[in-house]
Amino acid sequence: MAGAEVFDNEEIQAVADVINRKMIHRYGSIDSRKDIYRVEEFEREAARLAGSKYALGVSSGTAALITALKCAGVKPGDEVITTPFTFIASIEAIVACDAVPILGDIDETLSLDPNCVEKLISPRTAAILPVHMFGCAADMDRFLEIGKKHQLPVIEDACEVVGGTYKSRWLGSMGLCGTWSFDPNKSLTVGEGGIILTNDEKLYKKMEYYHDHGHVHSKEHDRGADVKCGFGVNYRLSEVQGALGLVAFKKMPLILGKMRASKKKILDAVASTGLRARPMNDPAGDTATHVIFLLPTAAAAKKFQQASKEAGCPCGIISENTWHYAKNWQALEEIGEKEFFGTRTPSYMPETMAKSEAILSRAVMFGLNIEMSDAALDKMVSAIKAGAKAAL
Repeated sequence: MAGAEVFDNEEIQAVADVINRKMIHRYGSIDSRKDIYRVEEFEREAARLAGSKYALGVSSGTAALITALKCAGVKPGDEVITTPFTFIASIEAIVACDAVPILGDIDETLSLDPNCVEKLISPRTAAILPVHMFGCAADMDRFLEIGKKHQLPVIEDACEVVGGTYKSRWLGSMGLCGTWSFDPNKSLTVGEGGIILTNDEKLYKKMEYYHDHGHVHSKEHDRGADVKCGFGVNYRLSEVQGALGLVAFKKMPLILGKMRASKKKILDAVASTGLRARPMNDPAGDTATHVIFLLPTAAAAKKFQQASKEAGCPCGIISENTWHYAKNWQALEEIGEKEFFGTRTPSYMPETMAKSEAILSRAVMFGLNIEMSDAALDKMVSAIKAGAKAAL
């Protein structure tokens, strides 16, 4: 599952244009760049697609999360409520703010369970960070309702679901702000890169300044004469990435169409097996990066996994996933049960994730590529049928 699968001459031409014009930096060189700003075009297209007023391109999805949290006001010692089923960057971004990750439970959609969030809110809570995982939306109506009730910003981690929707609204466009990622493993990629979406002009300006050393960007004078509004970092995108992003957006309907067609073919072919597919808050908005089934028990999931492996197309059990499940992250030991800016962090011991473990230990997963031959799809279908026969 990587956007480079569909790279062709369009990407080559887009990058060559930037190199031939010798305009790599997204800012500056006003007199010689002939008013061509590829990153700005990429941002405008992202905002247009998502229906957001503003979009800011940054160097990665992680940079997008850090910038969003910091500029939304998350401070040292604050708490941010999020999910134990996510990529570690969601947690790293909270820690980069010197804030404390508070891990809730997931529900069977594999998203943060809204029912647990209000119980976790404390006087230190500064934000709620739902994560849209493996193609599917979290329950944004509930999270927005909770955020409004408690006057807390909802920041969407939509890094894994560019192009996904929830009730016809783009994932990443509904909270105070939302983040997208375009790293090499994403269906849409620019090599490395991210975008932050928001409708809040004041927040957008803070993020724009922060991501580029505090520069107040103006086209009335060249970069060296920029005013500085404060400290920041270097999370800029280059013009090469902006150019690749424009091509990626053009190809997005093709990419999503291929993946959705593959997933539908698989699910239709195994519909009679009795397997229960992962429930979704909005199936129509699924980006179709994964096929996931929930087995009755963890033991049944193990039987399914062994049978699918023997059939030549092994699946994963999500509780064993070292990339996306906090129980398996040794790094959490660095912050667990320590004094942290005047507050004691919670335990991140595996037993604190028992409710999530009960779901993830019986969730079996197949990842999909953009380009899948009929033979590859048939092989996966056969493996799923073999798994179902062994497990049910």
